[in-house]
Amino acid sequence: MREVCDEINKRGLHFTWSAFARVNTVDWETLEIMRDTGCDSVSFGVESGNPEMLARIRKGITLEQVRRAVNLCKEVGILAHTSFIAGLPGESPETLADTKKFAASLGSLYGYHILAPFPGTTVREQVAEYDLQILTDDWVQYDANRAITRTSRLSPEEINAFVDDFEAEIMGGWERQVRNYQTGANSPAEDLQVGGYLRTQLVYRLLAEDLIETEGTSSGAMTVDKSREFLCERIQKRTDNDGDLVEKTIGDFIGKGYIKNRRENGKTSWYWTHNNKVDVKP
Repeated sequence: MREVCDEINKRGLHFTWSAFARVNTVDWETLEIMRDTGCDSVSFGVESGNPEMLARIRKGITLEQVRRAVNLCKEVGILAHTSFIAGLPGESPETLADTKKFAASLGSLYGYHILAPFPGTTVREQVAEYDLQILTDDWVQYDANRAITRTSRLSPEEINAFVDDFEAEIMGGWERQVRNYQTGANSPAEDLQVGGYLRTQLVYRLLAEDLIETEGTSSGAMTVDKSREFLCERIQKRTDNDGDLVEKTIGDFIGKGYIKNRRENGKTSWYWTHNNKVDVKP
């Protein structure tokens, strides 16, 4: 990791990035180097907040190591994220309760997946040795979002309900944050999160729906500024987004040379460039 960071510095590169790591392999010095090289978040796969469950799945970590890794990230100034799995072999209402309590106590962002026992994994190939029943071989359902297994003490419905309750709580908080963004009641950090999400959604639509190309052509004698204003107005109507968000997003891309305009045959058109240093229209 340090060698990668050293190479980023040698090349004079400046960008933000995130990483996955194990809680028993991080240290303060390496995290500090990562932060100084642009790393803004690290995700740790914890899987369970119950020590016996961790031993059963041979995770090779302790809850104390999890706390230490999360605290190191806080001290260094990197956002920590912890990930857990519901429906592990031998899972019970008590072990899920332990995981819920532990995850909430860390002070990190966290979330849940649901066990998906893929072919080739020990838990699938030796499933008879575990308290686990695999319910389907329909690979479409192996997305870790819905339960496809059961244990002796948990049905798939109970596993799904556990994760659904968590996600409903998270979604409720997010919806409040979005409303507060619109009314100005958020903190600057919360506004940054919502603004980043809305911008990402807008950029996705710009690319997926070819909106720059389909909405970026205007006829008649328009100045560049007027043509840009026309482009933003049309995209705002197509996406039903806030005008300031559209203007800022399009303005950033234009300012960095990723979107350019050209006048041909009495029409002004905007387009994505293949290379922001070379004016080549695709």
